[in-house]
This record gives sequence, C-alpha cells and structure tokens, in this order.
Amino acid sequence: MSSHLSAPNTNMNVLLNNGRIEQITSQKITDYDAKIDGVDKFLAPGLMDSHVHVSSVPGMGFGVEPLAVKHPQIVAAYYEQQPKSFLYYGVTQVLDPNPGLNSKHFTNAANHPDYFRCEVITSKDTFPYVEKTDSLSQSMYRYLVDEAAAANKPDSAESLVQQIASSGASCIKLYFEDGYGDANQWQLLPSATLKRIKVEADKHNLLIVAHANAFDMQQLALAAGVDVIAHGMWNWGQLRRHLDVPAEIAATLDVIIDEQVGYMPTQRVIAGLGEVMLPTTASSPQFLAVTPAPLIDWYQTPQARWFKKELRIGFDGMADNAIAVIFLYGRIGKGNKVIQYLNHANHPILLASDFPGSPSYANQPGLTTFQEMKAMANAGLSPAQVLAAATINNAKQFKVDADYGTVQVGKKANLLVLERNPLASVEAWDSIETVILNGKPIARQELAAGNEKSLN
Repeated sequence: MSSHLSAPNTNMNVLLNNGRIEQITSQKITDYDAKIDGVDKFLAPGLMDSHVHVSSVPGMGFGVEPLAVKHPQIVAAYYEQQPKSFLYYGVTQVLDPNPGLNSKHFTNAANHPDYFRCEVITSKDTFPYVEKTDSLSQSMYRYLVDEAAAANKPDSAESLVQQIASSGASCIKLYFEDGYGDANQWQLLPSATLKRIKVEADKHNLLIVAHANAFDMQQLALAAGVDVIAHGMWNWGQLRRHLDVPAEIAATLDVIIDEQVGYMPTQRVIAGLGEVMLPTTASSPQFLAVTPAPLIDWYQTPQARWFKKELRIGFDGMADNAIAVIFLYGRIGKGNKVIQYLNHANHPILLASDFPGSPSYANQPGLTTFQEMKAMANAGLSPAQVLAAATINNAKQFKVDADYGTVQVGKKANLLVLERNPLASVEAWDSIETVILNGKPIARQELAAGNEKSLN
C-alpha cells in the first residue's frame, strides 16, 4: 500500500534490517529474527504530519505560558504521553514549524516519531511576538530580526538565516498575520526584510513556510516567494459572501499551482474552535485513548473553560451549539472550496493538522492528524489522494523522500500494519494493528493513554 504503486501489491514478504527496508519479494524469506504476521493485513508507510507543535499543551498553550507553568504535573503527564499518541494514530514523522522551548521532552522519549523542525524569524513589532504579554512566553522567539541591521550583524536577516541553517532546521517559518479575522492592528515584516530572508534561505537550501490563512495574507506570502502556505484560506475578507471561489481568489490559487507552492489546509484549526464548544468532545472514546487522565480531569474544571469564554465574546450571547455550527460548517466550508479548487488542478495537498492549532483542547496529538485526514476526504479527496497527502507529498515537499513516503527497498522502516484497506476508506487509518518505528514493531494498544473507558 504505497503511492508509488499503480495498485497495491498482494501476497508480498518484506524484510527489515537495521531500521531499513531490505527486501520486498513474493518469495518466502527464511532468514529473520522475528516475524509479524501480515496475512489479510495491509502494509502502508508511516504517516507524516508536517504541522504540529509538540511544545504546546491543548487547552494551556505552549509549555512556558502562564497556565501551563501553574500545572507542572499535568504538563509532565501530557508530555510523557504525547509521542505515544502520535504513534497510536500512525504518525511516524512530524515537522514542527515553531518548536518553542520544550521540544526536548519529545525527542528524548524512548519511542517518538522522527522529528523535523523549522525555526521562526519574527521581530519585536510583529506577530506572534507582539501577542505575548510575559517575558517567558516571549522567550520562545529566539530569532528576532533587526530590520535595519547590516548583513554582518548578529541580528540581521542574513545572520539569523545562517544560524538557523547551522542549527539543523529544515525550514524557516514566517508569519503573515496582521490581526485575527478582519482585524489589522499588527505590523508585518517589510518586503525588503522578507526579500533578504528569502535570498539567504535559498543559499542554505532552507524552505520558507508561511503562516497565512487570509486571502490578502496569502497574496503577501506568495509575493515574498515562500515555499509552503501553512494554512487553508478560511478568511476571504470582503469576498466572504461568495458561495464559490471568486475570480480574485482563483487567481491567487493559480499562482500557488503554477509556482508549485506547498499547501497545508489545516482544517482542524477551525474544527477545534467549533468542537471545544460541544460538551461531549472530551469524553469520546477516541479522545480518551490519546489523552492522559490528569489532563482529562483538568478539562472538567472551570479554569479549563477560559478559551470557550473568549470564543463566546464575539457572538452576542449565541448558544454554544450555534457557535460550533458557525465554525464547523460555515468557515470550514470556505477552506473546503479552496481544497477542491487545488485538487481539481491535481495540486499536491499536504497532511498538516497544525495540532493543536489554538488553545482549544478539542485537538489532541495523533487524533487531530486522523481527523485532518477525514477532513480531506470530506472536502473531496479520494482515499488514494489522502494516502499521498499523508506520505509521499510531505516527504517530497520537505526533501526527505529518499528515506520516507513509500514502501520501497532502502527506505526507513517506519511502517503501519492495518486491519482494513486505507484505499477503500479513510476510516481504515483507525484500524492500525502494529506501528513499526525504525524497524521496531509496537502493538498499537501499548501506545494508548491507559484510560479504562478508552479501551472498552
């Protein structure tokens, strides 16, 4: 089960050695140390989620922010479970475009998805730095550019890109965000600074990933020559009343297609805003399977409902269910139209959940990736296209397809054994029996959070 095949191979044997795929054959293999019975099962590449934030705790924000600092034991329990939760849903590679300060908990875990990262370049005058109100939260942003600095200065655009390249990062993240929704109170990095970053990034073979979810912000990102748009276009601005993609937006999407800019729909950002308003979200079996008990208990407290209160402010006393509908059907619908336009042009879509996407606790690690795959299917992608988005598209976009993305000899043995066919239904990705991580088989149930209700 691999995107490089025109049809799945059947009755094949696969030999793994030293964390790599050594042989794929229809012949019997007799020399091995251990055997995984794959009869009537489906072997697929491990999934890559190219937009996750491993330092962030759903409902609390990044681990250095005030609410997380107040609950160190809950945060510790969450960080211990988090890598397992990604693996539980078959995510064997992640890319973190904003690592924060707490990514070591992830990379130090005994079993964790292979980890790639970007680093953020911002300034003290632009988002996201300007949104932080305390010094600890502001400390997450280590690459603050001085727009007036000469190229040889430590805080110049050129020097920061060089530092990021030397750090081993895969990419640079830039924010094109002048205000949530229709607001525009925040400055943006000037075009001259963006050009300096782009020129230096190209010298070091670093991709530029752009946070941009509004029509006008995506236009600015494209003008800056970014390689990946890291959000769907939910905010159509003055064009919001259009039911279908208007000509102005189509022209921008055509630039994305023509210039082969990577596209991350990240529909779960909007879904997470809607689902946090629903009372049953934190009690579903799937949610319980990947969320540690101390965090679930905290979600029942008044303190954990702070974000719901914030969301209510802009809706003039509307009922929570009605607010949920606005996010889950209205704003997601705009994103779906964009996905459909790009997909009609055969533009590769990237699986990227932006977990957790906001302070909403509705999005949990691994589960959010699976839900993003279902969102792609709901937008019209076929199961084969969802498979490609989750495997080879990401691997090619981030230049790791020599090691990941397909089941082929020589590639890393990050694989999944499923009970159902993922080319028949996207729901099959919830039928994982075994996760193989760098050649090591792990039974899926060993990765669950351990809540009794989740295992019934």
